[in-house]
Amino acid sequence: MEEIIESLRPVSEIVERIQSILALEFLSSLVVNTETVKSATIATVLSIQWGIHFTFGWFLLWLSLWDHHQEKHRIHQAWTWCFYITAMCSFHLLEFFVTAFFNPTAVSSDSFLVNHSKAYTVAAILATAEFWFRFLCASGSKNKVEPESTINYLITALGVFMVVISQIIRTFAMMTCGESFNHYIQTLRKDNHILVTNGIYSFLRHPSYVGFYYWAIGSQVLLHNYFSLLIFAGAGWKFFGQRIPYEERSLIRLFGDTYYNYTKRTYMGIPFIPSIPEEKTNETQQEEKEEQQQQQIVNCKKGN
Repeated sequence: MEEIIESLRPVSEIVERIQSILALEFLSSLVVNTETVKSATIATVLSIQWGIHFTFGWFLLWLSLWDHHQEKHRIHQAWTWCFYITAMCSFHLLEFFVTAFFNPTAVSSDSFLVNHSKAYTVAAILATAEFWFRFLCASGSKNKVEPESTINYLITALGVFMVVISQIIRTFAMMTCGESFNHYIQTLRKDNHILVTNGIYSFLRHPSYVGFYYWAIGSQVLLHNYFSLLIFAGAGWKFFGQRIPYEERSLIRLFGDTYYNYTKRTYMGIPFIPSIPEEKTNETQQEEKEEQQQQQIVNCKKGN
């Protein structure tokens, strides 16, 4: 999706401006301690949105379950939207605060991931547009809205389950990783960078990606956004299909056979994404040697 957005220059520029606003970049010329102000402002806005949608969400859920109003279907739709926004705010707040608590040296206003990427921003806009288009079309329909069916309740319940479980998986993965977790792929090994193989990492080697991927899909199941569901699933698979193999090659260079053997006893978690080859290629072995030489040079400099 990123390539498509970049090829459409006007769209790319609009999305870039939206991201700039989300990241509060305009504050850079207005305040001195920009990072602190940015972080506090983003946290405040997300918290207010969380509180408003959480409160109205519970009220609308009660109405959709117990009130036999003819607009019950639309009340249920409104509840799913409130839960979606609550889940979205929870995701971004946890990204920052878990990083701040377990890896404070890597935290910044970007840790909220509100400006994650152009593809992420466009996907969120598409999901919003699809939901409200369907909601407003139902509102303008002359026909009486039919009562909510059992299958729709089950789909909503499945979406809630996927979002909650996926969020737990991602947050727990970040906590387990501690100082070794970073939102950016590391190509150089730091002193506090260790290979985590305990807890959830004992059977899933990319649990934070697994959580993110299924959280995104679950959010669209929750909203009954079937078009956006296909977009999220396809775009997410392509993104991780490129990122995971690159990261695994980087981890082999950093940890050598230790990581290579670790991959043999763990699962990817996202289907059909190519992993590292069965046998290390000559290119990977050469990169590993170069990395070891570079690390030796760094250690020598530190000794001096």
